Amino acid sequence: MKKVVQLYEAGLEEYPVRDVIAGNLTMVALIAAGTLACWFISPAFGIAYAALSVVMVYVVMRRLVCTRCHYFGKRCGTGWGILAAMWFTRGRIEEFNQSAGVRLAPVVYGLMALLPLVAITVALLGGATTSKLLVLGLLLALSFYSMGPGRRRACSVCKMRLFCKGSAAK
Repeated sequence: MKKVVQLYEAGLEEYPVRDVIAGNLTMVALIAAGTLACWFISPAFGIAYAALSVVMVYVVMRRLVCTRCHYFGKRCGTGWGILAAMWFTRGRIEEFNQSAGVRLAPVVYGLMALLPLVAITVALLGGATTSKLLVLGLLLALSFYSMGPGRRRACSVCKMRLFCKGSAAK
């Protein structure tokens, strides 16, 4: 029996360019703040965090998630559907929720926020400075926005919102 994918008809076929820019700036800011937090522990740790985050977000997750999404080859909230189409071939949309990427996404994005928060907490135990406190505030603000209101806003107009088990619009 073939699984039917019900798309949200009122959803956007393509997101506005401003949303793509805002989504990517938020992700870059989160990676930069996480890198700084890890850097306080060790420069090598900061570089490793940055490299791993960029590869996971912009390559691995695009292969595992975006290839099976309705927005493959289209401008989604972050434009990653277009990025994925440049590098990978389309998968089957019916397999979206069963993909390794959908299961892995909470782990990847959760660790991208949690690891720097632990690092900055450890760094703060060694002595609080204005720069450490600013990085902590930035990390908390970006994490809260990305995992809460920002995600709900993007999911609310997504064509996949009825089908995607990771949708924050339900």
